[in-house]
Order: sequence, then structure tokens, then C-alpha cells
Amino acid sequence: MDYLSSMYIDNEMDLDEKWQFVEKVRSDRSFYVQTLELLKQEQELWKMPEMPAMATATPWRPPFRAVLVRLLKPLGVAAAGFTAAVLLLFSGFQNPPPTVCRNRFVLYEPSAQQVELAGSFTGWQRLSMLPVGNSGYWELNLPIPSGEYRFAYILDGDRQMADPTLPTSEKDDFGGVNSILTVEDRV
Repeated sequence: MDYLSSMYIDNEMDLDEKWQFVEKVRSDRSFYVQTLELLKQEQELWKMPEMPAMATATPWRPPFRAVLVRLLKPLGVAAAGFTAAVLLLFSGFQNPPPTVCRNRFVLYEPSAQQVELAGSFTGWQRLSMLPVGNSGYWELNLPIPSGEYRFAYILDGDRQMADPTLPTSEKDDFGGVNSILTVEDRV
């Protein structure tokens, strides 16, 4: 029993062992009294002046477990910090994927026989728009991620036209005009 008290006094226990020690002190009156006596002796030792070391005395060495704990504790803390940093790097700071929104493209062109849509969001591949009855309107619904895009309508296979309902457009490298579409995240 004395060795438990001594380990506790010398701070050579981990938290689980300290917990068990306190439970033992609480439940065993004689153990409690012994531990108090050891604490009193330890207190008296701290009050005594230091004695000069004798030439034949062997130097005091901390128990192996205490040395091991003292060496490994900083490594454990460093490993935990490194792990936390890696987790934060790969989970918390990544940009979320862009929100994909459905966009409806509508063009009034009653004289056209065929209307197609081509843009940066289609890889400039032409997609056929559908006529809305005999009204002269053409439409196409597409899922498009948030961002800024360029596009144009192609009438009857060869005539390029910007969207007349969008306020911004720009000339392209081939002499045509493209509309600029900004798709924003929607809640």
C-alpha cells in the first residue's frame, strides 16, 4: 500500500491510477491514515537542509516510467497538433462545390426554323432549343453551376445572336457577339 501513496506523492501515476488511488483512500480508513503519515514525512523532508553528496552515493534516477512519460508526452502533443492541422486543412478550408441552378433560356424569334444555344457552360457545343407551340418563342432549361459564362444563340445553323434580354455582352474572336451570363448561388 505504501508504494501507491508514494507514487501518488511523487506524481508517478496517470489519471486513471490517480482516480483509483482517491477511491481507495476514500474507502479504506487505514490506507487514508497511512497516506497522511507519508505526506507528513514528505513535508518534513522538504524542510530539511540539503546534505552534501557523499562520494559513494549513487545518483538518484527517476523511475523508468516517469522518464518515458516525460519523453513521450511532447511527442503525443505534437502528433495531436499535427493531426488537427491536417484535418483542418483537408476539411474546414476547402471551397464548397458551386451550386447548380436551373436556368431557362428563352428567345422570341418567330422567323427562325431552328434555334440552338452554345456557350462556355456547354463547352461551346450547340444544344437545340425547343419551340413553344406556334408562338415564335424558343426555350431550353439547363442546370448551370454558379459563375460567369459567355453564350450566344445560333439561328438556322449559321447566324449568331446575343441574348437581347441581357444587358452585358462582348465581341468574340470570330466577329460575333456573346452575351455574358452571371449565375449566382440561390438559397
